[in-house]
Amino acid sequence: MADIKRRVDHALDKLRYEYNERLEEIDRYYRGKHAGPYMPRNANEEYKLLAERAIHNWLPWVVAAPLQNLQVDGFRPSTGKGTEVWDAWQTNRMDARQGIVHEGALVFGHSYVAVVPDAAGPKMVPISAMRIWAAYDDPITDEFPLYAVQLFQNPDSGSLDRCRYFDDREIIDVEFDRSTQWDGSVITTPRITGRKAHGLGVTPVVRFAGNIDLLGRSVGMVQPLIPVSDRINQTWFDLLVSQTYGSFKVRYATGMAPPLDIDSATGEVRTDPETGDVLYKPVGFDPTRFLMAEDPDTKFGELNESSLDGFLKSLELNVQHMAAVSQTPPHYLLGNMANLSADALAAAESALTRKVDALKQAFGEAWESVLRLTAKALGKTKLATDRKAQVVWRDTGSRSLAQTADAYGKLVQMVSVPAEALWDKLPGFSQTDVDRFNEFKEKADKQALAIAAKTPPPASPGNVPTWSPEGQQPTPAKAGAA
Repeated sequence: MADIKRRVDHALDKLRYEYNERLEEIDRYYRGKHAGPYMPRNANEEYKLLAERAIHNWLPWVVAAPLQNLQVDGFRPSTGKGTEVWDAWQTNRMDARQGIVHEGALVFGHSYVAVVPDAAGPKMVPISAMRIWAAYDDPITDEFPLYAVQLFQNPDSGSLDRCRYFDDREIIDVEFDRSTQWDGSVITTPRITGRKAHGLGVTPVVRFAGNIDLLGRSVGMVQPLIPVSDRINQTWFDLLVSQTYGSFKVRYATGMAPPLDIDSATGEVRTDPETGDVLYKPVGFDPTRFLMAEDPDTKFGELNESSLDGFLKSLELNVQHMAAVSQTPPHYLLGNMANLSADALAAAESALTRKVDALKQAFGEAWESVLRLTAKALGKTKLATDRKAQVVWRDTGSRSLAQTADAYGKLVQMVSVPAEALWDKLPGFSQTDVDRFNEFKEKADKQALAIAAKTPPPASPGNVPTWSPEGQQPTPAKAGAA
């Protein structure tokens, strides 16, 4: 218990440090809770309202660009089918839930999936980086951590009052008892409420990290874009201020006294009750009125509106900078695509394509570890040690099904690639569809073999029967007959 308590305390301290240093800010910015733009200290309520409206959250769009291209569609072992493992994937609804794993890794830099054995079948549990911390002996080469601690939030009180500890032998549930000391301080004491041996031989927690350095530090897509987001929000604020106060022409008149404010009941000029100053009626001025003045010294003029072109160019430049830093095609954010050919569109998306390919390599290895753990929990020893097994990613390219089928058909005809090897590469077909294709092919092969077994073999040239007119029955030909 002492060793578990020490590890739990250490993990919670590390998680608290990461949360305060960067995870809280990343989460806040991703949800649109940005720092406000700069404004004068004596800003009035109008300025504050414009500052609230200036916050524009581009970060989910940037994350969505690679996220929408990351979809696991199947599992391909080196031998066999791996149907049991894929059934567990489907049972855990990972077709839909894999997206939150990828999104967490893209936003925070890493996310986790825990494999928890259960009587009804192994459970795949996605976990946010804000709720788990894992310790590695070597964070680069180790496939699984030494131990991990997952923190849970109480659904009633919202407090973080229990956790789950994972190591290579057990999964242990821990609750925290709070007590107040004589000096008023509150301490928490961990108490084990449940423990279960998982029998997997390793800590059943897998890390998903798309960008990790040699020190084990992972950086997501949001953190480098926080300064760019602040610049964009400041530009939006300056644009709104200029648009509100200076984007229209101002007409003025000098040397013209406004009419006195006369009380219609008494006929006397109204005065300010506090200062005694004479009150004047406001000059009625709108586009439907025509101004005249009796005084020849009266002058009319006009002040031009402020140009917004500079703000718009600055905003576009900042968005292009965000696109360059995140390797997002600029037309995804600006929407200025027009009359692009297929080659030009492919060139515009080449950086994103390379980024998605790199993410598929990193996340693919993590999913293979998850599925091997699942196979071990299912008792499939051969699949659990299959290092050549691969996950199959959905083809999200812009090619049509007809183009893809034509290309793969040429591979089958010209290069003699087996047609079955290309089934899982067809866009729009899942692993379940491919399994059905295999079932149909096996059934067709069995029917073909059964038909072939019932068909008599063709007669050989030396055993051709001859016709007998007497008995009207064919008789075998004699050897050597002409």
